[in-house]
Amino acid sequence: MKKLKARLDAFSDAVIAIILTIMVLDLTPVLKDNISDYLTLAKEIGVYIISFAFVANNWYQHATLFNEIDDMSYRIMLYDFLYLIPLSLTPLATNMMASNTTSITVVAYGILVAIVSLCFRILARAVTNFQYTNKSQMREIYTKIYGKHNIYFSLFNVVLIVLGYFFPQIVLWFFLPYPLVYMVFSSNDRQQMYDAAQLTANQREQYLQLPTGELRKFQKLVENGLSSTSPDSSTPSQEASEQAGHHSWLDRAINPENESAGTSHLDIDEIRQLRRKQWQQFLKDTKTQYDFKNHAQNNAGQLANNTSHHTERHPRDQSDDHKN
Repeated sequence: MKKLKARLDAFSDAVIAIILTIMVLDLTPVLKDNISDYLTLAKEIGVYIISFAFVANNWYQHATLFNEIDDMSYRIMLYDFLYLIPLSLTPLATNMMASNTTSITVVAYGILVAIVSLCFRILARAVTNFQYTNKSQMREIYTKIYGKHNIYFSLFNVVLIVLGYFFPQIVLWFFLPYPLVYMVFSSNDRQQMYDAAQLTANQREQYLQLPTGELRKFQKLVENGLSSTSPDSSTPSQEASEQAGHHSWLDRAINPENESAGTSHLDIDEIRQLRRKQWQQFLKDTKTQYDFKNHAQNNAGQLANNTSHHTERHPRDQSDDHKN
């Protein structure tokens, strides 16, 4: 299936390339020096840029998602086909919206964006389920990391669809920042997902219990390389921290294995050990491990109280039954 997975990657890339080619071929050339024709062409180019950003973001999301796996299942293959079907309708929706910007065409474009996004999320969940052995735990982590942003973008899409019905000429241009912002947030979420996958099962349980604000602190520690950049070292790497501080999001490596500061020279096992040490350091610095300890003690105490209460009630129940 590995060769088939490579061919599916090539097939998906080819479909996306053809989509972009069709969109640019749909642009109407100006045959006469008429200002209105040039304005029409400028509008068509603007709509083309909107759809180009949308399709390019989908290529990025698809490429990084499939880069995480070396093999695939039939479910992933079928979901990928289902995802490409609505995506391949982008040239049609783009041409309709550029040629006749009305409430119907803008709303139809927004619905298409929503359908493509939904299909991709279904595909991403299938890949996550196939990728990890501890499927239920990683699904919870996926929901914790991606869930809130997915809800935000879904609500934003719904708002655009509703407003597009009343203000199509204005709302049309709000579809441009949608894929750009989504790309930034998804890259951070993907890095968090990768880092969480390197932790032990017990550490991932702790990860699930922490609020989002605490997890941001851990991610900041990973990004800045505040823990050692070598599994055998116990001192922070100041050079890696300074390097991460000077680099913007655009300068980060796309591969999550190399995205964090000071880890480009480490192999996967060393990165896994480093992440686990960073998590321990994070709990130590934030005193969070005491919360887990108290949480476990409270659960154990509550269980003991329930057992004791049940034991104390049982003789009385027997006595009452005997009297009756």
